[in-house]
Amino acid sequence: MAEYRRPDHFTKKAKAMGYAARSVFKLEELDERFRLVRRGGTAIDLGCFPGSWSRYLLERGMKVVGVDLKAPELAGGTWIARSVMEVEAPELLAPLGGARVDLLVSDMAPNTSGDRFTDHVRQIGLAERALALAGEVLKPGGAFVAKVFEGGDAPAYVKAVEARFTATKRVKPDATRDRSVEFFVVATGFRG
Repeated sequence: MAEYRRPDHFTKKAKAMGYAARSVFKLEELDERFRLVRRGGTAIDLGCFPGSWSRYLLERGMKVVGVDLKAPELAGGTWIARSVMEVEAPELLAPLGGARVDLLVSDMAPNTSGDRFTDHVRQIGLAERALALAGEVLKPGGAFVAKVFEGGDAPAYVKAVEARFTATKRVKPDATRDRSVEFFVVATGFRG
């Protein structure tokens, strides 16, 4: 646990650049590798607090709707301060004129208990919700990114994503801490 409290290179760099969290470098790497962000495009950010991913998207010219239990202190997007389990697709799309979006990103994670199995099951539930919403809000050809915790249900989740997109990859960005059980599923070419 002490490792997670100790600032590392990415934490210090994020702070120096004015980002709320080091996670911005995970999204930046994924964007550089898979060309996810399109200037003038639209995105939904699930688990948006404290706002680093949303800020990254906004700075690159995207319109953003973010959902989290707490809204980030960030200008330029639309923030819905509720559980992602309570939000429906029409509410997410309304601020964007009702049109489907180019990108849905999810950096959601549960408050961890320390029990790896329980944390995995709870996190997979969030990832499944992100995929369900992606199916309702993405345009054909759209892209999807979701955090996943390693565990018994992870392979089935990746297969479920593969079934809906033309290309899917499992990625552990460089900014992920070595001891972390997280990886990201990056999918492009939403089949609609």
